[in-house]
Amino acid sequence: MVAGPLLSKLDATDPRTRRSVPSDGFARLVQHARSIAPRQTNPDDEMSAASFFIPSLPGQPDDVQLTMYGGHIPSAPPRNGVKDTESDAHLFFYMVRNKHIAETERTLLWFNGGPGCSSFDGGMMEVGPFRLVPNGDGKLVEAEGAWNEYSNVIFIDQPVGTGYSYMQTNSYVHELPEAAQHVIEFLVQFYKIFPEFGNHDTYIAGESYAGQYIPYIADAILASTRIPTRLKGLLIGNGWIDPTNQYPAYLDFALQAGVIKKGSDAEAKVRKQVDLCQKTLSRPGRVERIHEGQCETILGAITDSTIQNVNGQNMCVNNYDVRLTDTHPACGMNWPPDLADMHPYLSREDVKSAFHATRKQGPWLECNGQVGAQFFTRTSAPAVRLLPKLLEQIPILMFAGAEDLICNHVGIERMIENLKWNGETGFGNATQEEWVVDGRTAGTWTTARNMTYVKINEASHMVPYDQPIAAHDMFLRFVGVSLLSAAGPAAQVPSRIGNEIPAVLGSTHPNGTALSSLEGLDPSELDASTGKSDSDGSSTGSGSSSGGSGSLFGLGAGDTVLEGLVNASSALVLVALMAAAFAGFLWFRRRTRGRLSRSGEGWGALGGAAAAVVSGGARGKHDRVQSLGRGGGMGLGGVTDGEDTDERDGGGAHELDELMSRGAGGPRGRSGGGYRDEDEGGDGFGGGGRRSASAARRRDEEAEVFGLGDDDDEDEAAGDDTGLPRRKGRVD
Repeated sequence: MVAGPLLSKLDATDPRTRRSVPSDGFARLVQHARSIAPRQTNPDDEMSAASFFIPSLPGQPDDVQLTMYGGHIPSAPPRNGVKDTESDAHLFFYMVRNKHIAETERTLLWFNGGPGCSSFDGGMMEVGPFRLVPNGDGKLVEAEGAWNEYSNVIFIDQPVGTGYSYMQTNSYVHELPEAAQHVIEFLVQFYKIFPEFGNHDTYIAGESYAGQYIPYIADAILASTRIPTRLKGLLIGNGWIDPTNQYPAYLDFALQAGVIKKGSDAEAKVRKQVDLCQKTLSRPGRVERIHEGQCETILGAITDSTIQNVNGQNMCVNNYDVRLTDTHPACGMNWPPDLADMHPYLSREDVKSAFHATRKQGPWLECNGQVGAQFFTRTSAPAVRLLPKLLEQIPILMFAGAEDLICNHVGIERMIENLKWNGETGFGNATQEEWVVDGRTAGTWTTARNMTYVKINEASHMVPYDQPIAAHDMFLRFVGVSLLSAAGPAAQVPSRIGNEIPAVLGSTHPNGTALSSLEGLDPSELDASTGKSDSDGSSTGSGSSSGGSGSLFGLGAGDTVLEGLVNASSALVLVALMAAAFAGFLWFRRRTRGRLSRSGEGWGALGGAAAAVVSGGARGKHDRVQSLGRGGGMGLGGVTDGEDTDERDGGGAHELDELMSRGAGGPRGRSGGGYRDEDEGGDGFGGGGRRSASAARRRDEEAEVFGLGDDDDEDEAAGDDTGLPRRKGRVD
């Protein structure tokens, strides 16, 4: 309430501003105060790509330049078609643009699990561009196998309240469809800010509890008319998807992995919990739930059976990587060790400012307990029920690290075995094939009817954390990055599934055959090699397109056509260049013949001049003209690292030597390097007689300057056993 004397002062005219205050009461006073007060700006009203741009992050290496964006975007869904003005729910995103565009733009949305765990787990420990240096005071290093090599990657903290996401009203999300609608609203606003992304091929990926998020979000995207997303596929790693099949698999995996010994007391205790769980799951009239309290006791019984006292500290198996142990009762919650550096880094004010995340109060939390506790999912069916419908529309990749307990591969495999989709149950007769990356068996690969399952060896709950190169290879295969469009380090990693020929950019033909396997073949063998059927790859390629097997490492029919066009164009260009060169030579020959004949020196002089021109080796080294090589280019004595090399195939005469030797009845053969020695019998190069004294002197001078002479033995030694020239620095 405003006191009387103060009100009188406010009613008076201010001589400095000449602005009077209305005298009809307090309400008008408030109205006037608002009119002259500084206007508060709403950041949501000024959202633009520029406002989200991140020039760099604290600790980022100076030599690493990336295009990044981040910040908060409103996510409250409309109520009855009307914008919700009461909720201030905002989801946080961190986006990294791709380094290379492989024939089409791709964008990946990444979600971590929990529920309530930040997607910075994926952004700073798995598929993002940077890793924190251990105990490095916030220093960042470029990550190996980052997924932004060929795709834009957007890490989203959701449900609202997770990570840097926030809401002031404590209106947490409770069900999966509700969480999906928050993502839809986020994307509606995102595409207004970045409209070009609406034309990108879009994929959704994540792990753990994201096995529930991702199918629900994908279903909402496919049903929505508000966003232009071209959804092309889903990737779910060690996902919690099907409780009915995954709960009982805890014990089966523990026995298989040796966490519990078969026939032990520990097995008997855990099996009792499994029996109680299965009774609950099979109860008539039961409503399926994502979490069953009776079944949650199984995992606890397994970890309790592994407790051992080590140096006075109780230790237990790591639920996320059974190769490791952790203190009890954490049993993996302290893992990965990178978290020790992530917590202080992401809580720093300068880091939050760089990410445009200062509206989130308090320190960064990897997993928000309040968000998880409020995510009841009392009415949400397990996401496995959405998979058959989704598989009718888009391909799905399930991948699993072999060493994870909490969402283990046994449960995921059992889910697939019992799932009916696209007319059949399970994989049926599909073949499980070996998957090899960089010369090592990375795991197994199985594909059928839009479903792909990949099991990754020596990997934990967080597959890209343990196997970044293999995980990236898996991603590139699934999204169908073509070798013809690839660049960067990933294109140099050999990879194959089953009997594929490993493809490496620069040492493999575009049709997937190795260079060394084609060298020396006759044309009929070459045609047979390059025209072989691609049917073998149909069970191992990505399901991300109707082509099936088209991928980074095995090209489909469309790429074969493209390869043919490339080869035909290259051949035409080569023929045109050779024709132009030959025409130029003939013109030079006709123009020079008259002048030489008038001077009386004839073609002998031209022979010496031509030798000098052709042999004027780069970097002062002489390289003699030799035959056409098998590689398809003219073997004109290439220089490698300043050394004298002979690109030759035997001792046959070069076309240019034959042309130069065509004097008056002169022989077509050659001796040495396109010239005749003084003591040779027969006709000389000029005029039908022996060379003139001046021509002989020029020949001797050239031999001294350019090193011409009897070096044929050395030239022969420059080739290998196959007759092909050796190339310095490369082994074929």
